[in-house]
Amino acid sequence: MTRKALEARFNIERLNADVPVVQAKAPTKVNIPLSEADGAQRRAAEARKQILQMVEQLVMRGMAYDKAVCGLTAKVKVLLGQDVLTPDEEQLLKLVRTAKDKGTGISRRAIYNWRKAFKESGFAGLIPGKRKQDALNASRYEWAPGFLKFYADPRKPTVALALDQYRASLNDPAQAPSYDQVKRYLTKLKKADPIAAYKGREGVLALKARKVYVSRSVEGLEPTDIYTGDGKTFDAFVAHPFSGNPIRPEITSILDVVTRKCVGYSIGLNEKAYDVAEALRNASMANGVAAIFYVDNGKGYKNLLLDEAAVGMLSRLGTHKEHSIAYNSQARGIIERFNGSVYTRLAKTLPSYAGRDLDREAALKLHKKIKSDLKETGGSDDLVSWNQFLKIFDGALQYYNDRPHSGLAEMRDPVTGRKRHMSPNECWATFEANGFRAVTLARDDADDLSRPAVRRKVSRGLVKIEKNRYFALELERYDRREVMVCYDMLDAHQVWVRELDYVDGVETPGALICTAKFEGNSQAYFPKPVIESAREKKAKTAAKRLEDRLRRVEQEQRPGHLLEHSGEQPMEVFASAPGFEEGADDELVSIAPELSRDAQNVVHMAEPIEVQEPRPQPITKSGRPVFKSKEELAVWVLDNPEKMTDLYKKILSDCLTNRTYLDLFEAIGIDAESLRTLLRAAA
Repeated sequence: MTRKALEARFNIERLNADVPVVQAKAPTKVNIPLSEADGAQRRAAEARKQILQMVEQLVMRGMAYDKAVCGLTAKVKVLLGQDVLTPDEEQLLKLVRTAKDKGTGISRRAIYNWRKAFKESGFAGLIPGKRKQDALNASRYEWAPGFLKFYADPRKPTVALALDQYRASLNDPAQAPSYDQVKRYLTKLKKADPIAAYKGREGVLALKARKVYVSRSVEGLEPTDIYTGDGKTFDAFVAHPFSGNPIRPEITSILDVVTRKCVGYSIGLNEKAYDVAEALRNASMANGVAAIFYVDNGKGYKNLLLDEAAVGMLSRLGTHKEHSIAYNSQARGIIERFNGSVYTRLAKTLPSYAGRDLDREAALKLHKKIKSDLKETGGSDDLVSWNQFLKIFDGALQYYNDRPHSGLAEMRDPVTGRKRHMSPNECWATFEANGFRAVTLARDDADDLSRPAVRRKVSRGLVKIEKNRYFALELERYDRREVMVCYDMLDAHQVWVRELDYVDGVETPGALICTAKFEGNSQAYFPKPVIESAREKKAKTAAKRLEDRLRRVEQEQRPGHLLEHSGEQPMEVFASAPGFEEGADDELVSIAPELSRDAQNVVHMAEPIEVQEPRPQPITKSGRPVFKSKEELAVWVLDNPEKMTDLYKKILSDCLTNRTYLDLFEAIGIDAESLRTLLRAAA
């Protein structure tokens, strides 16, 4: 009895004890700072804290601490052996698994250790230690360098292919690692050094996208301090302004770095120096002259038209040019993002979108339809006209400049009262409200400063640009001297000639000498009316020759294709030799016209000649005329559009896609554009 009483008393004291009995020589734990803990360690510490709180709740209900701990561990042990659990029981097991860095159950000793660590170090004491990572040392992965020679290839071979190639290169293939070993190694390598894992498989630009970057600040800068520009091939087809054929224009845009505003642009067939100069000229006139022009290393930005010390546009504007590092388009992310968010967005609203991400089947269908439409009518409804393209393009730029930009500071919307980012126009207006004034160019200054210019040597009052010659009497005293010739890319009738001066040893543009006219020293051989009359006569003769030639080709290769076939037509038979009318076939003879020997048909010179009435145009049984040429058909269809047939439509569609017929129509006064519109309406 005494023994049992002592054991019971000992158990009661053990249950009521605050600190459990632990080993005297417990291993010391090195606490991990909270700032160095990763996500898994933080979740484990939070789970341990919740388990300690659950024990404290049981103690507050009157249960001894050790009894609460033993009851919790026993309950977890029972739940691990059950298949059906309630939601609360599932949550408890999930909490225990998260709190333990290894194993599934939970022990009394672990809870007491957590309690002690929490009392000593707070929440940081509950953070579990990190497991020792498997080091990528050379002794363990001796085969790695040899394998990477086959895996680090821009053709991007699979792991299996690279492993097979590596195995084939070994004297003893048995020394090669297994597929799973290689996969585990690559997984660890990608975590430890992503650049090394992809080096060789990706180029410089792709690897740069994986590296860290430095974000540039515009603090302390003002509008027009830095302009950046770039060219973008439009991702949709539009109709050429002259030929109507599908083209993808090249757009050169200029952006202000501080406000993100599009300050100027030009549209051409490709990114030439002329397009860049025109865009920069428009930006300087509309919004101000830039202090720095930040661009890439393309040919459109590295040329004498911009860079020449004396006649270059940038030197005359006083703008300094900076080039970005090669293969570093990220440095000009502002303009790159603009091209995608504005021009790609606009192109996707057009039916002729032909971007890189367009479905292949849809792209083939689009090209086929445009080609078919051009062949039939000379135009296509899927192609936006040039004037319409310019209109929607200007609208897209206005929308961009008025739309909030995430790269700009926030403001409170005056209408809604909510905070939002500024738009480029609002950011520009904020600077102006604080006293900023851009250095803009007046019209006269723009014509003088921003025109493209070249050096030329004067020869007998003449200067040459390309094949054009310009003359002025004022140039006679500058014979055999170099001058600066400014020209307008859209107007070749005249050029502006300036002197070249030296200031402190630097060659600079001088005073305006004159305005030289195109072929200003040429004199007409004959008075202008004589030339115009001869030119008109020549055009009519050429048109007649074209008409005769087309008629002969048509009769030889496609006889009768203009006739409308409405059944069999009787054919007249003419006598081809004397005695033909005496043939046996009376029916044929009756069809042939009889030759009258009546003297009344003989015309005597003394008698007046009777004027015959014009023969009416022959018609078919359906009442439609028979045309001698396609131009006659075109004139008749324009006068009678309601009588258009599929045959006429096909014939005239072929004419409108043939340059020879278009020239003929223009020479004889047929409106090809009205005819094309008529054919579209009848389609």
